[in-house]
Amino acid sequence: MFDSTDFLTPVSLWKEFNCDEPLQASKIGEMRYDNIAYVEYYFSGRSTKSGRVRIYGLYVTPDDNKKHSALLYIPEITEKMSYEQINEYAKLGYSVLAVDLYGKREEGADNFTAYPEDVAYANYEQRGRHADFVETNATETSEYEWVAVCKYALKFLRSMEDVDKIGIIGVKNGANLAWQVAATEDGLSMAVMLFGAGWSAYRGINKFSDKDIEMDDERRKFIAAVDAHAYAQYVRCPILYLTATNSDSFDFDRANDTLARINPEMEYSFNYAPNFNVYLDEHCKKDIEVFLKNNFGQSDKCLAKAPKLTAEQSNSYLSFELNFEPNEVEECKVFLNEGVLDPSVRNWVSCPIKDSSRADEGEMEFEYVVNGNPEQVFAFAVVRYKGGTSVSSKLIRKKTGGILPKRANLIYSSKNGLDGITFYDKNNTNSGIFENLADCIQTVKGADGIEGVYSRYGIVSYKFGEPACKLDENSIIKLDVYNDEYCLLTLTLVAKADGENREFYYSKELGAGNIWKNIVINISEFKTIEGMGIRNFGDIFALRINSESRYAINNILLI
Repeated sequence: MFDSTDFLTPVSLWKEFNCDEPLQASKIGEMRYDNIAYVEYYFSGRSTKSGRVRIYGLYVTPDDNKKHSALLYIPEITEKMSYEQINEYAKLGYSVLAVDLYGKREEGADNFTAYPEDVAYANYEQRGRHADFVETNATETSEYEWVAVCKYALKFLRSMEDVDKIGIIGVKNGANLAWQVAATEDGLSMAVMLFGAGWSAYRGINKFSDKDIEMDDERRKFIAAVDAHAYAQYVRCPILYLTATNSDSFDFDRANDTLARINPEMEYSFNYAPNFNVYLDEHCKKDIEVFLKNNFGQSDKCLAKAPKLTAEQSNSYLSFELNFEPNEVEECKVFLNEGVLDPSVRNWVSCPIKDSSRADEGEMEFEYVVNGNPEQVFAFAVVRYKGGTSVSSKLIRKKTGGILPKRANLIYSSKNGLDGITFYDKNNTNSGIFENLADCIQTVKGADGIEGVYSRYGIVSYKFGEPACKLDENSIIKLDVYNDEYCLLTLTLVAKADGENREFYYSKELGAGNIWKNIVINISEFKTIEGMGIRNFGDIFALRINSESRYAINNILLI
């Protein structure tokens, strides 16, 4: 037994845990559709002083009476069971078990995992401080109970006669649990982590800022034994890690630190979706398919090794050298951001190629001219292969010391494709986790064959967060708009202060016409819903543009 004052570690926390108690599984529902069987189960988890955890799970498997490799799907804790997300893997020929972690909901859900009264904090809506702090020891936290559910779920999969090899997939906060499972369970063929990579105790504290968290024993105990990044060095199976560069819930910079903690003798791969927030791109989806087939022994094809990116500076020029596996390469890109500390609001743009003469040998050079006066720049590379897979380099930071203090007037031009612009994926109602970029944002032709950018979800530029594009009380925003039908266009400037976002709006009605319209907006015209103007211009980090009508945007200028 642990003393309440113990500082536990990933090893000591789980050393005495076992899944020896019987599952007592009971089938509560079954359905077959499109050659897939959907079976609902309850089975028992660990015992507490008040009773046993009763776990609700959905088992989805090809309806062919054959053995299949299986996946434990650990969802985002707040999400209800989603057929859409697990169907993808059943259609690939895998059996999938998804478990409920959320517990009792105030509204909705006839079936859920029932936690005994003495661990009621495992119910998400009753979690309180147990989700982020260790008040006694790490066994009395929400995550301990959730990981224990995952361990009994693995026991359930191992008990199934139609299951062969087993892997796990964790999504968002479910991925944080998957790191713990991958580090403390033997016999897994692989683990796929989407978004979550630990550091939840540091939420809202940018890695490269001067600010730090307030540390006390409750924080230290949580970081030492619960936070997912503490488990990376103990991972016992091949890992695939995928995340979005601009997630505002999962820290891109610190995710790179988690990868650095993995034992170098352990196989792992990773890839990033540039300028995405809550979704991943189609290349990440293909990465998972190839990774599963390879580690389940169904294919010899494996993901390429991570490319290596290095940077050198000469005055205002940054030169990058990229080394990569050269076979079947479709595209190499280096993405760069100028000086934005918060990874969730970085404007990632691609660097021009300087020399591709040695591409067949796995080496390319890129060059970028720094526009503003940043103290540092951030960069990473993505190498895409003809089979649809991609791999990324780790993030690098280059201290520049401030280069050429110069104001940048051009926010976006369609001449640069989609550089400097992205889609507002929080408006997307897709219940899945993957999106094809071309379906979300594209350049379209307007009057005179001139192209502009359009997204049905709304477009976003994060360039206003860069040092060279800061607004002031005299600023003017100009842009060209094409719309061949009536359009109510709304522009939103987004500010962040003390971790909270605040929005300032400007709307304009545009009549239909086969011409490009030039819109000029004084910064003073942006107001909150309550009618308040912008007071702290330094807090503005993004411009969002949206309309329910079709439109095209070009030549966004800051004057």
